[in-house]
Amino acid sequence: MLYPPKNGPLTHASEDEELSGSAPISAGDQAELIVRSSSLQRVMKLAEKVARHPAAVLIVGETGTGKEMIARTIHTHSLRCNNPLVDVNCAAIPEHLVESELFGYEKGAFSGADAMKPGFFEMAHKGTLFLDEIGDLDLKVQVKLLRVLDGVPYFRLGGNKKVTVDVRVVAATNHNLQEQVKAGRFRSDLYHRLAQFQLEVPPLRERPEDVLGIAEQVLHQHYPESRFTQDAIDALLFYPWPGNVRELKNVVFGAVLQAKDAHFQITAADLRFPDSVNAARKPVSADLDQVEKRAILQALEKNGGNQGKAAEALGISRRTLIRKLKIYRESGMEDSSGTLSLSQQRYYRAQLELSIKMKYAGEQFDAVLLNISAGGAGTKTEKQLKSGAPVSLIFSIPGSTGEPSEFPGRVTWTNKGGYGIQFGDLPASLRTSLQRWLHAEMKKDGWGVELHE
Repeated sequence: MLYPPKNGPLTHASEDEELSGSAPISAGDQAELIVRSSSLQRVMKLAEKVARHPAAVLIVGETGTGKEMIARTIHTHSLRCNNPLVDVNCAAIPEHLVESELFGYEKGAFSGADAMKPGFFEMAHKGTLFLDEIGDLDLKVQVKLLRVLDGVPYFRLGGNKKVTVDVRVVAATNHNLQEQVKAGRFRSDLYHRLAQFQLEVPPLRERPEDVLGIAEQVLHQHYPESRFTQDAIDALLFYPWPGNVRELKNVVFGAVLQAKDAHFQITAADLRFPDSVNAARKPVSADLDQVEKRAILQALEKNGGNQGKAAEALGISRRTLIRKLKIYRESGMEDSSGTLSLSQQRYYRAQLELSIKMKYAGEQFDAVLLNISAGGAGTKTEKQLKSGAPVSLIFSIPGSTGEPSEFPGRVTWTNKGGYGIQFGDLPASLRTSLQRWLHAEMKKDGWGVELHE
């Protein structure tokens, strides 16, 4: 994810770990942050203070606590704020691609490398590189990363010319890196290089003052006139939020998706907390059923939720696969089969072939939308697009009657006229409409859809 200079247009900003609302910490990008608890206020003040120093920063905290938001705060208040902030989720990059993504590759370095591609370090030159989930990096990559952090020039994959970069690194993890060092899964020297200054983000259960503000912010993004009833407020404050801010946003968003109009009240029952749902699920006792179910789930996961491809890989018909999923749901085995969790929904891609318009480098032209997910789309066009460049897709969500909407994003991969587009910061109403349509497509494809996790 590439964040441009502070004063430029924002190409992409993930909302998963952003804490936003009405109590600003300071001017600029922090004007929407909700930081009511004293513990988080203390962290924010430290983040702003360390931002002016060149030291590497390690942000630690549970999943979903807002580590990305802290990294953005550090960049915004640093002397590098007018240069890029590049956001990399180390856990999301396939192991065999980590090195080429971080350090880039030359044309012909491997099959499919049709052009030179700069790595994330080059993209962050003079700016900040945020390495999220740093604890998941392979040991071999850790060695090269340490050398680059020490200022040693490096080669792109398949290259013979050294590259020198000036990058401030901010890393984050939900692991205990000291324990990983003792277990031999993380290099001690890299840990000390990354943790020149360490910030610990407190979990949401330790800062209940922030819960209601974040929940109201999510709700009012979609329906400004809506509100929580008193029993919903009590439930929000009582629940321990093991998934932290991400879980809180998911639960509220799930209630929003089911809303029938913009004038409504959210009750405790609408929030549908996962503990009550999980308690109602039945255990599966048959070993053979478990083996079969696990094989089907693995095939679906490997094929991105595409049931046709999963059935082909399993050697069964698609009709049989759908029948099996239906049996799982009806027998109470839907906890992990036939039902997509919110995290799985992010990777679901609806297949289609839709004529659209594309805006790129000040020009508008025809293109074809091949597939779409909540985070991006696959497209095809005769125009040549550059990897990493900003682009916008213009089309109407199927079934909608309004004017075409503009989906801003950037080019993330290219392949012989095919281009992958990662969406940027979509307006809340547009994001909701897209999610509603995707939910309908998931159900048409035989999936159950969870509205929280």
